[in-house]
Amino acid sequence: MKKLKIFLGDLSYINKENRFNLFVPLNIGYIASYSKKCFGEQVEIILFKDPNKLLAAIESEKPDVLGLSFSYWNTKLNHVVSRKAKEILDNNLMVVWGGPSVDTDADQQLGLFRRFPFVDAFVTNEGELGFANLIEKRLSKNSKEMWSDPIDGVVHLYGGRLFQGFNIGLSLDLSTLDSPYLTGILDPFLGGDFLPMLQTSRLCPYTCTFCVSGKNKGKLRAFPDQQVIDEVKFITKHFRDKPHLPMHIVDENFGILKRDAALSDFILETSKKHGYPQGLFFYNDKRFSETAKHVINNLGHMTLYGMALSLQTENPETLKEIKRRNLTSEQIDEAIAWAAERGLPSTTELIFGLPYETKTSFVSFLNNALTRGFDSILINNLYIVDGIEMAREGYREKHELKTRFRLTSANQGLIGGEFCAEYEEVVVGSNCISLDDFKFMRTLNFMFYGIFSLNFYKWFFQFVRHSNIPMADFIAELIKPKDEDEKDTPWKNFIKTFEKAAMDELHSSPEVLHEHAYKTFTENKNQVSTPSLLNVYYGAQMICLDNKVIEDALFTTLRKFVSEKENPEIFKTAKFLIEICKSERINIFKDEKPKPVLTTFDLPKWKKDKFKQPITNYKTKQCELVFSEKPEFLMKFPEFKKSFSDLDEKSFYFNALQFMVPRTQLLYDATLR
Repeated sequence: MKKLKIFLGDLSYINKENRFNLFVPLNIGYIASYSKKCFGEQVEIILFKDPNKLLAAIESEKPDVLGLSFSYWNTKLNHVVSRKAKEILDNNLMVVWGGPSVDTDADQQLGLFRRFPFVDAFVTNEGELGFANLIEKRLSKNSKEMWSDPIDGVVHLYGGRLFQGFNIGLSLDLSTLDSPYLTGILDPFLGGDFLPMLQTSRLCPYTCTFCVSGKNKGKLRAFPDQQVIDEVKFITKHFRDKPHLPMHIVDENFGILKRDAALSDFILETSKKHGYPQGLFFYNDKRFSETAKHVINNLGHMTLYGMALSLQTENPETLKEIKRRNLTSEQIDEAIAWAAERGLPSTTELIFGLPYETKTSFVSFLNNALTRGFDSILINNLYIVDGIEMAREGYREKHELKTRFRLTSANQGLIGGEFCAEYEEVVVGSNCISLDDFKFMRTLNFMFYGIFSLNFYKWFFQFVRHSNIPMADFIAELIKPKDEDEKDTPWKNFIKTFEKAAMDELHSSPEVLHEHAYKTFTENKNQVSTPSLLNVYYGAQMICLDNKVIEDALFTTLRKFVSEKENPEIFKTAKFLIEICKSERINIFKDEKPKPVLTTFDLPKWKKDKFKQPITNYKTKQCELVFSEKPEFLMKFPEFKKSFSDLDEKSFYFNALQFMVPRTQLLYDATLR
């Protein structure tokens, strides 16, 4: 009997800008692993990341089934590949999509079939069981007969009618799912620059309406302990010579299960013993339980954000509408103090544009988060993607959501000779916010990111906050357009350039965006040139601005709040802290170490205490502040420099901000002697 040939794709755009944003295709690895376990020699399965290699293989090898992982960052890519695949093989090819962007709502599912007519079926929720049921049908019947009945875990159209199989997508016993790492399925993706992913459990018990996981209901399940441990060993063996590449734990809440404490012990021990991982990404459990504390205490120093409490909002009406409960104020304060005692940074993520949130309430929330002592405050713009409750028509109408479209990172390029580009749908207005509110918050978002994630003159800004100047107000003045009687300055021109880029990236429709992106792409000789990740891109440029430009802008703004003549001590301290900010950032282009600085303040203690009190409370006898590189920086940077040596300075620093995890490794440790 002829084997059923199956191609599975977790497709990405392969280009220079996206080179270090590619991941081992763990998702389709699990699909392949389960299908091979179920059907053995009846099936032949090949995995793909590169869409052009996939199209070439479709033409030469003529598969029977094409399964694609469906997320917002590869939607257009999947559509083009599916259409071209059908043009090559017509109805001899069964095309199946599955992933987080498939909604459980029938109206949304019908909408997917209208938008993507080349797709024969969508697999809902987790894919292994639904996809296996499809393959079983395909093996037992011909491709036309198999569609006349519902298929569990699958939705499809037949005779113009939507067939929804029984919802089984979150019920797989994970102990029956073999590891695609340990079985060798993922071996073709362990070389090059693919970043490793590890999954230890599945399901998020929280129901947030802005998240693709919010619609899912099921039981929280874990992979077997020994399998996860063996996978960590396997990943370490294959990536220990690339310590600058972080490992991504893709659980929705790592630290939610009691056994995660022991797993974090093992990962920490592995890092110390074998030198990998040195950097990690994971979302810790939102409840901040004792297990979550254990995990963060072990691994938080290797992450970008340390201890993360993603509050999103504190508006009671908003929390109710998005089906979310936050920690209490007391619990948040305790968590920040807990992190401070352990020398871990604390981070919160906020979303601007949520229902019932206004510009005023959000700015108040920002100032409150600063007063609490969060080290990092990340402001995200709300955007709508397939597979979330907010994407549904009733939700949009209720809140009068107004949206525009922007490119998703560097996800664009030629696929089978045809240009395509991905986009995200950004909320720029509602019955609570205006477009002007969005414009203001977009630039404020950038500055908060620069200060609290990239540590841009953070000592200075914390001092300002304790000088009875609300931080959000100070930053709003710093980024304010120049008055008529003001002359242009390099700082104002920089902010103007950023604001223009932030608004220019928004388009009225996907069609307009596509036309603009294609024009830019062809003018750049078929290369991606549009800056992606504007906050990081312009953050890198802001850090590299001339120090005098920055200093002049900070003092000009400070004088609008405080009289230098009446408060000379404030300006004296501000000047001192600006010098500290200059000294603490490592010059990654030149081997120049800063000289020790005389100080009468215990700055390390001020920082450890999360800047909660004025700097004047940290007076000490005169001593020296000395600067030294972190051991992790000395271990990782040579490999990083080797990998990115072909880039210009701006691109080099841009990538340094993305891959040196945590970013504090780009700063010297400052200690007193």
